Amino acid sequence: MSNFSLLQTSLDQTIDRKTLEEASAAVPSVVRADCAFIQRDLFGIVVSGLSFEDAKVFQLALKRRGFETEVVADRDIPALPEPFTIQRVALKEDALVFTDTMGREQSRALQDLVLVTGGFITQSRLKSVLVMESNSPERPYELHHVARLEQRQRFQEGPEFRLDFFFRTAPVRLRASVSAESILFFHERPIRLRDTALLLGAMMDLQELLPAERVGEGLKRGDTQIYYPSLHSYEEEIRWHFYRLKPSV
Repeated sequence: MSNFSLLQTSLDQTIDRKTLEEASAAVPSVVRADCAFIQRDLFGIVVSGLSFEDAKVFQLALKRRGFETEVVADRDIPALPEPFTIQRVALKEDALVFTDTMGREQSRALQDLVLVTGGFITQSRLKSVLVMESNSPERPYELHHVARLEQRQRFQEGPEFRLDFFFRTAPVRLRASVSAESILFFHERPIRLRDTALLLGAMMDLQELLPAERVGEGLKRGDTQIYYPSLHSYEEEIRWHFYRLKPSV
């Protein structure tokens, strides 16, 4: 049995959480409590995994509230390929030159480039932190409690600049990122998160590579504010783009 998604007809569309919750009341499979996450991550794909009947009912409920969508079979929305990580990017006259952390270089023709996406996201990472622990909860009868430092693994959120290049031939996805732990070399200049002017300059250069419909929305922005609230929202937009581009790719 096939499952279906609702896709936005345009990335410019917006809908508030209350309206989304009202529309979801018509579809038992769309839980009201999930509407906050659906609205937060609304970057092309509204919801997936619905039966065809539920998808049509939800589509109609949203349409009555001025939010147009398209019903698409989940299998028809391309899955994203695994990325090949790169650290250096250089633009040539008719090619892009990439270098990974091992110093391996590859040159890719611009005519082979299908889509370029990027932007600032909120990324959750597992990090080691030192925590002061005491044995007092386990041994409340002791007069003197020994405190000790222990290393724990905890998820912490932080900003990241993500960049993806998609090509017609393998490797089809090349990815770079700038975070607290990583830097990007653009035309041999190291770029860190604090290098706002350099990041904006790179974004402007990269969005000129392709027509606007083949450039991710986060890359078109003229600031370094967080645009994507999660990695999921960033990748959902990429899948939306590929569905729209599929006839011409």
